[in-house]
Amino acid sequence: MSQGPSPRRGVTLRNFRLEDADAVARWFSDRAITEGLLEQREQGLSEQGARGWVERAVDQSGEDRKWALVVAGAEDPAGFTALYGLGRQIAPELGILIGDVAARGAGAGREAIRQTAARAFELGAHRVYARILTTNPGSRRAFGSVGFEREGVMRGHVRRGDELLDCELWGLLPGDLRAEDVE
Repeated sequence: MSQGPSPRRGVTLRNFRLEDADAVARWFSDRAITEGLLEQREQGLSEQGARGWVERAVDQSGEDRKWALVVAGAEDPAGFTALYGLGRQIAPELGILIGDVAARGAGAGREAIRQTAARAFELGAHRVYARILTTNPGSRRAFGSVGFEREGVMRGHVRRGDELLDCELWGLLPGDLRAEDVE
């Protein structure tokens, strides 16, 4: 499995390092960054909580795998991707967070989604899925551009205070993964 830079967009997925905890704490403590996530922490993530999150991410032995998303020229990760539920009979879920606002809209997320899906298939997944809030059009475009297909809507899937939000289910089969963006 390649850990080197992608030929497209200068995006690299690498294993997390313990020193990434500061970036993780920053991302999860900023409501504007986490607004598109299905699950949000009311109080953000403490330094200790971020260290624990990174320690679990460093451990690549379980069913969940997380990678730091690094953009060429940067030392700190700009976000992360994850596969939840690898090795089960069901397909793994792909999640992504772009924590560095400067990396948004430049294609880094699309390339990270592409690389993460490719890793899922290399690791034996028969398909990959994503759940995307209907209020997050950027994620829908990014997943669609690499070959994910919208498969349905889970009505009222996420609770935010007193509001219930719909969530779309998107799926990808190995033969659907695109090598190039389709806008």
